[in-house]
Amino acid sequence: MWLLTNREYLLVMSDSKKRVAILSNITVDLIIGKLRRQYDFYQPEGFDTWVQEVINPVSGLYSQPFDAVVVLLDGTEARGWKNIDEGTERIGLWKQALNTLVSKVTTIPVFISTIDIRENRIKSLSERKIKYELENEWYQFVQGLIEEKGNIYLIDLADTIAEIGRKQFYSNKMWYMSSMPYSRDGLNAVSLEIDRVLGSAFNSRKKIIAVDLDNTLWGGVIGEDGVDGIELSDHKEGQRYYDFQRQLLEMKNRGIVLGIVSKNNVDDAEAAIQGHPAMLLRNDDFVSRKINWENKAINLKEMESELNLTEGGFVFIDDNPVEREIVKGECPEMLVSDFPEDTTELLGLAEDIWFDYCRPLRVLGEDLKKTQMYQNEAKRKQEMNESLNLDDYIAKLEMVADIHKMRDSELERVVQLINKTNQFNVTTKRYTQADVEAIAADPLNAIYVVYSSDKYGDSGLISVIILKGSEAEVVIDTFLMSCRVMGRKLEDVIINELAEKCNGRKLIGEFIPTAKNAPVKDLYDRLGFKLVTDEDGHKTYELKSHQRKEYASYKEIRFED
Repeated sequence: MWLLTNREYLLVMSDSKKRVAILSNITVDLIIGKLRRQYDFYQPEGFDTWVQEVINPVSGLYSQPFDAVVVLLDGTEARGWKNIDEGTERIGLWKQALNTLVSKVTTIPVFISTIDIRENRIKSLSERKIKYELENEWYQFVQGLIEEKGNIYLIDLADTIAEIGRKQFYSNKMWYMSSMPYSRDGLNAVSLEIDRVLGSAFNSRKKIIAVDLDNTLWGGVIGEDGVDGIELSDHKEGQRYYDFQRQLLEMKNRGIVLGIVSKNNVDDAEAAIQGHPAMLLRNDDFVSRKINWENKAINLKEMESELNLTEGGFVFIDDNPVEREIVKGECPEMLVSDFPEDTTELLGLAEDIWFDYCRPLRVLGEDLKKTQMYQNEAKRKQEMNESLNLDDYIAKLEMVADIHKMRDSELERVVQLINKTNQFNVTTKRYTQADVEAIAADPLNAIYVVYSSDKYGDSGLISVIILKGSEAEVVIDTFLMSCRVMGRKLEDVIINELAEKCNGRKLIGEFIPTAKNAPVKDLYDRLGFKLVTDEDGHKTYELKSHQRKEYASYKEIRFED
């Protein structure tokens, strides 16, 4: 029987810091100092020895486990390059080192920075500027790695520098004294960006942004000012709200869903949302609209229930500090954003929320359909309220389940679900893409995926099951499902089909409790498994025999082995 040892179980349950290797051509001690509370860092000994570290097959980089690698490269040394050939040679050396790195490090995320080439500025107006050519050459190289590999990501250092400005970002004094070219502002900005990209890899991302209307999506109060009187336009004063909406729309187009929580008369609010010519966000862009005079915390809790989301998946934005404090008190796990006193800073607020809480490593096809999926879910909820019982509800939905072994084209989505699903996840084991590929390559194992659809639309790939087999038994290593499809007997259908394929072998289940997977703590009991062990809630089960069931309420169940 393959189960977690006590030590492995504790590791799954622990909140141990992630281990990150940082490779750089500058001194990074101060950056590590700022982030050491969040991460355990490793850096090569000596100054600018990262290339040697990468090409040495027995270096510390390869002899110990890490959760991520950060490659931070600075272009200050370019002030000493005599010509473009010298710069090209240096960039070429870095490219060779990175090709070696990405060929060896394939199972964890590798973050590579862009470069700001700081060439000597004592030039005439007609002399060639090599910085643009070399920066573009480097960017194209890194982008090529990103497109070729599944674990390479960009740290846009050049953009960070541009946002601050070179004079504020760099410090010649720091460079001459410590071989670290950043000013205090520059150091803070780089540390923040590294923290943010690592957060995209390791921290749960928010799923929904719930926003107020008056003085948030537009300026003014719609009930008093009317549609023509609110401040919203694509130019001048009203553009701050227009641009804020545009940023929210960009997030929505990358998988974050939007909701409205506003104290207003519905007709007034709808007149602005649907009728104002500069309104970028229309009704179809929101998955839920709570426009009434109720306590906003109550409305948010209702939204949670309707969308089957947890409180911790929400960001709430409201200009009113009283409303924010109420929500903080009644929804303690919800992120209640500060709101800028100067509304010209709304653009920055949106960007900070995106970078700190929402930005994923990649946007997949499933993410682009999120809003439509949640809107379809609302229709299903209405159908459920009008049904006599669960089977009647499922029958009305005309549900179709498609279960088959994972295909290559589904790998990224499988990895995404494995690393973000919390509620319906019996073991909450996290695997990299390379881990999943290795599991699938073993002929004793099998990875199944499940698609769900009904008359309201396609829910996409919503479940992953990893089976690890032997001659005598099959262990359910991973069984997870999107919370959007919970409560429709899909888990019953899945186990019914998979148990049939065990060919007489015992089917072993395991439940590892976490702070978020209480909804499935009794799953195996309900599905007819026999409890074998229970150590402080960490349970193992077995199913020795299985009587196949028919689920007549489903329109179609497809199984492909």
